[in-house]
Amino acid sequence: MTSEPVLCYNKGCGKKFTFEENSETACIHHPGGPIFHDALKGWSCCKKRVSDFTEFLNIKGCTTGYHSNVKPPEPEKIEKPPANSKEPMYQLDVKPQHRQPNPTLSERPSDDEPLVELPKTVGASLKTQLDKLSLIDPENTEVVNGMQGSTNKIIKVGTSCNNKGCKATYDGEQSNEEPCIFHSGVPIFHEGMKYWTCCQRKTSDFEAFLNQEGCETGHHNWHKPKVTEEKQVRVDWHQTTSTVCISIFAKVALPEKTVIQANRVKCKVSIVYEGGTSVYEKTFILREAIDTDKSAVKLLGTKIEIDLKKAEAFSWPTLELPDPVITSSS
Repeated sequence: MTSEPVLCYNKGCGKKFTFEENSETACIHHPGGPIFHDALKGWSCCKKRVSDFTEFLNIKGCTTGYHSNVKPPEPEKIEKPPANSKEPMYQLDVKPQHRQPNPTLSERPSDDEPLVELPKTVGASLKTQLDKLSLIDPENTEVVNGMQGSTNKIIKVGTSCNNKGCKATYDGEQSNEEPCIFHSGVPIFHEGMKYWTCCQRKTSDFEAFLNQEGCETGHHNWHKPKVTEEKQVRVDWHQTTSTVCISIFAKVALPEKTVIQANRVKCKVSIVYEGGTSVYEKTFILREAIDTDKSAVKLLGTKIEIDLKKAEAFSWPTLELPDPVITSSS
């Protein structure tokens, strides 16, 4: 007669088993404890570290052994000593509580503060995919139903270059040989001044701003990327006491066309991804203030991670500032 299945309490296992089937190779688990440090998650018994919580839950156990139906003991409750007691109270293995912000300490910064571009690094997984992408001639590919094919795409004479600041138009094959002079940054309009983040030649005259020559040289881009709806891109976020990480799951982002800007309470995202065929844009109005000088961006093969350094170390209840509730008077 086979016994009823019971739950295994070994960390990282969580499967049900019967005592008849239990053996020294039946359970794959983690004998150590979970570690959460600097937005990375892992187990003390093995070296693998990830930033995504779902990936952490899916880290395969590093030890093989018997299943165990013994539930770990609950941590002992610490009783508060009487007020007149002089005995010191010791409390072990208790996580510190995140303090809440004191609204009287400082006022919320303005959303209209100038934006600065956050520094970005390109991960090895993205570099590999970009190397593969560079083997495909972008002038001889066509996007059909979201997939790249090998069909030649006809460029109409008079088509404008899509690189910002370039005023060139397509006038035949010779146009591909001409250098493209463009702006790699984004335009900023602040307190009457207008400029590009890549060169910051400030002017108050709009016509002069439009006529500013680009500051970088490259190849013309005659193919305008399609804009993907925001709901088609998954966005997650997690936090530690001192940092907030926004994960945007856009595959194969182009580093030279991906710009993440921020001020103390706003993060503006513009990502060209899927090898240049799709665009994701969104502005996050952050719940609390950040330190832009200590924030950065990581471009990976399957996602973009925006690591924001909190201005003050406490837990945020939400990523974004909630919209104000408007009530109608009767």
